[in-house]
Amino acid sequence: MGQCARPFLPTIDFPPARGGVARYIGAIQKTYPDQVSVLQLGKKQKLGNLVLHLLWSSRSFDAIWTHHVLPIGTAAMIVKKITKKPYVVFLHGLDFDLARRNSWKRQLVKQVLGSADRIVTNSEALASEVRDFVQFDRTPLVVYPMLEDRFIEAAKVPRKPGEKVNLQKLGELALGVSRSVTPMFTSSKKTSQQPLRLLTVARLVERKGHLKILEALKLIPDATYHIVGDGPMLGAIESVIAEHGLEDRVRIDTDVSDEQLPDIYRDADIFVMPTTKTETDREGFGIVYLEAQLFGLPVIATRHPGVDEAIRDGEGGLLIGDSINELVGAINRLKDPATQSKFGSRGRMWVEREFNREQQMYKLRELL
Repeated sequence: MGQCARPFLPTIDFPPARGGVARYIGAIQKTYPDQVSVLQLGKKQKLGNLVLHLLWSSRSFDAIWTHHVLPIGTAAMIVKKITKKPYVVFLHGLDFDLARRNSWKRQLVKQVLGSADRIVTNSEALASEVRDFVQFDRTPLVVYPMLEDRFIEAAKVPRKPGEKVNLQKLGELALGVSRSVTPMFTSSKKTSQQPLRLLTVARLVERKGHLKILEALKLIPDATYHIVGDGPMLGAIESVIAEHGLEDRVRIDTDVSDEQLPDIYRDADIFVMPTTKTETDREGFGIVYLEAQLFGLPVIATRHPGVDEAIRDGEGGLLIGDSINELVGAINRLKDPATQSKFGSRGRMWVEREFNREQQMYKLRELL
């Protein structure tokens, strides 16, 4: 790979699909529209068909970029053996875990990564894991998940009651805007007489920690809790709410659009998502931690590798151990509006500066 390389990016995840990988790939295409060619594939792809497709298209590209180590990475490895064209593997954490669940996949993944010309990871923690797994000296390039342009712009615009956010328009306006001179808008926070407003925006799955927050809520009688998201844990969460008599203090919204999220963040005091690592799932970074900080919210999270790169402990939020006592202590520490404002201002300035699209996507220039 070198100057004027033309990467080909076949993928099964691409906007308007929601999810971190789709947004990440969308940011690549938005930043390099004339250099990176994205091909959206169907969900189920046979290896032979992928290889034939890449070979057929090989005259029109100089390198393959894939965000799917299996099976697209396997196809890219085979195509490299035939055409000598390089490939780059982007890893996002969960995909790396899933691809190593049995012995033959582990060996295949090791071959794919070992033969790759470059590896890109979404955190330093994952980069370290990859180095240990493949056992090579090359250091993966770290390109973090980033805030969408439209969210950064939405955080700057004063809101009128009942007015809808046009994120598409804000995203278009964001192109060419100097972030250093545009003031950040922050909503007025609650008074000391109002209940403390906790918020989690996440899929309703075990590792996100909703049940731990409900347990903590019993020990913090002056707090309310807003849950935004849907998933297989919905029934279990509703059962715990009823069991503990928290119906008047907990609200669940399972169908929320991106356009509604700015006001949801603005209407909260603390963002809390104390994740737990399970046998089959983990939080590798957490883009919602960045979104919450962008809107001036202090955040509380469990101290896990990768998560500690999305939150500066004691600055934009608090990193805690996996216990109810520490969770309650962190919430109580952030109860004071002045403390919330201090943490929120620090976190907001940091994430807007470090996790915008230009800052992260610029790192990929060395692959072109």
